[in-house]
Amino acid sequence: MSTQATPPQPALIRPFILTGGRTTASREGLRWETLVEVTTKEPAGDLTSEQASLLALAAQPVSVAELSASLNLPTQVVAVIVGDLLDGGAVRLHQTDPVEIELSALTRMIDRVRSL
Repeated sequence: MSTQATPPQPALIRPFILTGGRTTASREGLRWETLVEVTTKEPAGDLTSEQASLLALAAQPVSVAELSASLNLPTQVVAVIVGDLLDGGAVRLHQTDPVEIELSALTRMIDRVRSL
């Protein structure tokens, strides 16, 4: 009979721990397609590892959804972290009109269909 050791599992950190128990971002209207980009302002205080990783990923504009996927965190948790960094001036947002996004996506689809 083989007694094979199971590999250690990574520790599970509950999302509410990462956000200090908060479930909503400090800014309303932070949508999953909103682009986030770092500013030249140094963040105040110590950064969590999640904040530091987010800032590294946002050197170029990146959506909240992409940050969520890259950080392997729920979108709402990323929104809270982005809100904290936004309040501190470490990031800025590039807001887009949801109607504009839908129209541009529709236009691209029509162009691709026509090219077939």
